[in-house]
Amino acid sequence: MKKLLEKAIPKLYGFYFNLIALFNKEKAGIKALEVFSTPRRGRVRSNSIQKEFLDTARQQRIAYDDGLFMLYHWQGDGPTILLLHGWESNSFRWKYVFPELKKRNYNIIAIDAPAHGMTDGTLFTAIKYAGIIKTVNSLYQPEIIMAHSVGAMATVYSVHEQPVESLKKLILLGSPNSLEVIMKGYQQLLSFNNRVYGALNELLKKNFGYYIKDFKVSLFAKALSTETLLLHAQADVVVPASASQQIHNAMQNSELHITNTGGHSLHTEENTRLIIDFLEK
Repeated sequence: MKKLLEKAIPKLYGFYFNLIALFNKEKAGIKALEVFSTPRRGRVRSNSIQKEFLDTARQQRIAYDDGLFMLYHWQGDGPTILLLHGWESNSFRWKYVFPELKKRNYNIIAIDAPAHGMTDGTLFTAIKYAGIIKTVNSLYQPEIIMAHSVGAMATVYSVHEQPVESLKKLILLGSPNSLEVIMKGYQQLLSFNNRVYGALNELLKKNFGYYIKDFKVSLFAKALSTETLLLHAQADVVVPASASQQIHNAMQNSELHITNTGGHSLHTEENTRLIIDFLEK
């Protein structure tokens, strides 16, 4: 019964959007975007392993358009590295690679994305995330940025919009490339019609300046000359490895590793070693 309900709920959303679109196409687009942009929060629970780890950092709350975002800082004498998690995650996701970075005395900064972890807000978009990333880049001038999944998408967009002079290396883990692929998957999952999709497309153009088909990491990455590592698991069932291949093909100064371990999270010794080797070369 539980599995049947889980399968039925997305279709009910789609039916709801289709019904609204019969009378008010714009409102249907707004509702579709709202559902798409609402993550399960992934709050850091008290007395949890996550909290125990994150409490080892200096914590700072910084203002942004939806309230305050959470920044974690583990001070080190080495280069500053900014860590940016992906969808429905938080800064704890870096626990796996953290010991290797700390051992090498990196100055480590991590943040929780909008509507994630200990950051305020209820809605998330890559463009909203990019706005926070710009703020952190201005404050800390990182020499390295490492970002996972949609965090990688937001990072490339952010650096494209506001270059970071201090940036020497970029690491993109399991990055999506095309918003259109994501949105088509969303449409298929919920079974909403093209009238709703068209309304959603117009709403994104109005609010963020891009039609769905035009928001591609590979397009934003073309002008970037920063030395970049693209790391993707062959067995990633969330984002296909072909996405990183497309980004790599567009970049001026990148290397691509398609690994056999880790899935979308890439939490394996092999992938940690590839990351550290790239940082140290």
